[in-house]
Amino acid sequence: MSVLPFIFRIVRHVIRRGQRYGSLSVIREVQKAGADGRRYRAALCRCDCGKHVTPRISSLKSGDAQSCGCSRGQPRYQHKQCPVCGTPAMIRRDRQSCSRACGYQLARAARQAANPSYAVWHKRVQIARGPARDYACVDCGGRAADWSTVNPSSDDVQVRFQPRCRKCHRSYDGTIGQGNPRAILTDAKVRLLRTRRAQGLTYRQLAAEFGISDVSAWAAVNGKTWQHVA
Repeated sequence: MSVLPFIFRIVRHVIRRGQRYGSLSVIREVQKAGADGRRYRAALCRCDCGKHVTPRISSLKSGDAQSCGCSRGQPRYQHKQCPVCGTPAMIRRDRQSCSRACGYQLARAARQAANPSYAVWHKRVQIARGPARDYACVDCGGRAADWSTVNPSSDDVQVRFQPRCRKCHRSYDGTIGQGNPRAILTDAKVRLLRTRRAQGLTYRQLAAEFGISDVSAWAAVNGKTWQHVA
């Protein structure tokens, strides 16, 4: 009497519909074939972004598969055509050319352009006059940190730029005080705020009256902010 052999397969990983692994939600188990033709267990999953993917079940269980790839953000490289040589290539998103040689040609063309960019102008003044830290700030006399654009219509770097420290540079460009688009106070309100404080109002009362926090009111009254307002 012959005995028929039985083969038992032990299933190591069991998944169920609705289980979540990172941003992936399991829909059902599917069979996939690799490049060598061997079949393996995979799972049809829906990512939170709406895309459907089929990773290996073992990758889900180990934590290697957490999303369709959207959690990693945009890929670093993208397929585009080099503007210099015209060769289609995988180019980094923060670059424009396919090689260093093409990049040198782009930089040379930018430096020789009739209307140079902001970066090119600052490169020119760095070459012609050196770093701004070697000069004194034209406003406060302290050590300068930046080259400040004062005459954008001039092509002479001696006339176009002046050395300024970081604080004076922001003040000159209007990014502090009422020149800041997010500023709640104005120069006139700051003067009134300090007057009201001299009349005996508390910082909490000032904050309620001017629509700011009591910390901001204290800083404005004591000159920690709005120092340019006399």
